[in-house]
Amino acid sequence: MKRDKTQKNNKGITLIALVITIIVLLILAGVSISMLTGENGILTQAQRAKNETENAAQNEAAILDEYNQYLNDITKGETTGGGTTESTLGTVTGSETSNSIVQDSLGNKVVVPAGFVVQNPNDNVENGIVIVDVDESRPTVGSEFVWIPVGIIHTSSGDKTITLRRYVFNSDGSINEELSKTEPKDQLVTTSTSTDYFIESLKDEEVNNTQAKDIEAFIAKVNSTKGYYVGRYEARTNKTRESEEDGLTQVTVKPDEYVYNWITQDQAASLSQEMYNNINFESDLVNSYAWDTAMIFLQNCDNRDDKNIPYSQQTSLNKSLALQGTNNLATKDVICNIYDIASNCREWTTEGCRIGPCVSRGSDFVFTTSYTASSRRTDVNSVHYSNNFSFRPIIYL
Repeated sequence: MKRDKTQKNNKGITLIALVITIIVLLILAGVSISMLTGENGILTQAQRAKNETENAAQNEAAILDEYNQYLNDITKGETTGGGTTESTLGTVTGSETSNSIVQDSLGNKVVVPAGFVVQNPNDNVENGIVIVDVDESRPTVGSEFVWIPVGIIHTSSGDKTITLRRYVFNSDGSINEELSKTEPKDQLVTTSTSTDYFIESLKDEEVNNTQAKDIEAFIAKVNSTKGYYVGRYEARTNKTRESEEDGLTQVTVKPDEYVYNWITQDQAASLSQEMYNNINFESDLVNSYAWDTAMIFLQNCDNRDDKNIPYSQQTSLNKSLALQGTNNLATKDVICNIYDIASNCREWTTEGCRIGPCVSRGSDFVFTTSYTASSRRTDVNSVHYSNNFSFRPIIYL
């Protein structure tokens, strides 16, 4: 009888275990079903991932189609910028809402900012292509800039290469490779009186001068568009400035207005950077890359009658302040349609110096033989201003 009781107890334990197992299995099944089919379930997530993958693939295909269409348009000479790579310089009307890509008769590409037209469409890049602001809604209307090409350019005397970088020039106008630097870091320049270190600061660095908006972005965009613009004249304003007490006014680059002098580096940089607020292009105060590369272009395409002096070594040709550009018949410093880049006023830049801390370039009507267009960098105090200091805005796209 004892044996039978044990057997009954064993059977009871087995039934309880079976019930518990079934309950656990039901719970697990419920959890599994929930994990599979709920809002955040595996099946739901898998379906969602599938849909997102398919949508991403469709979007990627659309983007690729758009890029392929753009490349096809470029190949055909058609762009959405209002101009074409096969269009001549004169096809830009100024009513375009985005930048236009056109070319000269030698096949050099020029990118024209929205709201500008080409003033000399029958010239080629080597002559200095001039654009004019024709947007009447802007206070800068009438301002003129000259295209500085970067890369291989076609000229009447053969192809030439213009490389965007910082340069130091020897007394014969050649490049001093030992002192020149390609990156915005220390640049050692030895003069007859001292040894100075010059630097083009990176964005948001702590410096004592007003730096470029973003020198790295400038380099990338210029190398992409194969060029940038410098003001045809030194900065202008609508009235003669008599002293540092004259209030700041709208900056332009018009031939029939007055030289914008009596200004500090910080003021010059702010006015240049605020000159244009356009989604298609940027304005800034000229930086060391822009100044030095322009000098390379001007020396390679020098169209002056007298080329005895390399332009990087040219001292001021204006013995008195040229208040007005083309209206001043005494102006002699004109090269590739750019006025007074070596003359008239020393020009503020965004380049810095360990001593100054600001740097000016070019010569002026006061110290006519002491400074040159590019071989001399002058360190200046950041609060300096005088009648022989001005500045030159740039545009890049």
